[in-house]
Amino acid sequence: MRKDPLAGGDRPDYGDEMFAFEHPSQRERLQALAVVCDPPTKAVISRWEVPPGARCLEIGAGAGTVSRWLARRCPGAEVTATDTDLRFLAALRHPGVRVLRHDVRTEDFPSGTFDLILARSVLCHLRERDAVLARMVSWLAPGGRIYVEDPSFFPAASSSDPVVRRLGGAITTTLASVLGSDVEAWARSFPAPLLGQGLVEVGVRVHCSTLTSENAAGAAWRLSVADLMPVMDQQGTLPEAEAVAALAHLRRTDFIDVAHAMIAMWGVLPSGRGRERNHAVDQTG
Repeated sequence: MRKDPLAGGDRPDYGDEMFAFEHPSQRERLQALAVVCDPPTKAVISRWEVPPGARCLEIGAGAGTVSRWLARRCPGAEVTATDTDLRFLAALRHPGVRVLRHDVRTEDFPSGTFDLILARSVLCHLRERDAVLARMVSWLAPGGRIYVEDPSFFPAASSSDPVVRRLGGAITTTLASVLGSDVEAWARSFPAPLLGQGLVEVGVRVHCSTLTSENAAGAAWRLSVADLMPVMDQQGTLPEAEAVAALAHLRRTDFIDVAHAMIAMWGVLPSGRGRERNHAVDQTG
């Protein structure tokens, strides 16, 4: 049941009014995000040895581009691709990939189930992100790895372009007030959440994409702003007329900027039963 973000009672979830999979442009938005985000994600994961038979989990798999790549890269691996809406995963055909409807907030897996767990642009939108992360770590087998990646809009806040600063602030405020998302401070805290879980071999990577009117990053930003426009107008964070003008600004042939960062953290569950803290952080990647 869809909820009115301005009405009383429970707040809506990601995928209800905002970024809903039934929106006509949602597939295009996910495809643009995959073009931008998949290469740096794959670059980190490619550094790790994923043995045949490894049990892998991608939470919030979206269109399944990372799960498909992981299954192809690691023959014999068992990849589980989950999301709360499977319409864009329905066409995912690979013998090594299992598609599963799953809500990471309320549905569990047995302890020690997976050797590799991935979640990109998921935890930042969950109010209970810290508790969910702890549960995800409990699903790791000893020696297993977890990879978490989320956006932070701190580059937009320091942009020399007033339109980008205004858009970044409106997006951050709207997502926080309506969904309880944190696309500002949560990812900027990485890798502290994994260090707090006692993981070792912890690393962090920051990737910022250039936005232009012609590239995939710019397309993803314009599609996201257009999707959020009705709610931003209702919330009063960005009037519709201003949003329309901002979208025209982003389509200018001379437009170029950096609007947000994708920050990743990863770590390994120690093989022993005890979890010793390791504050030596790998900053490569």
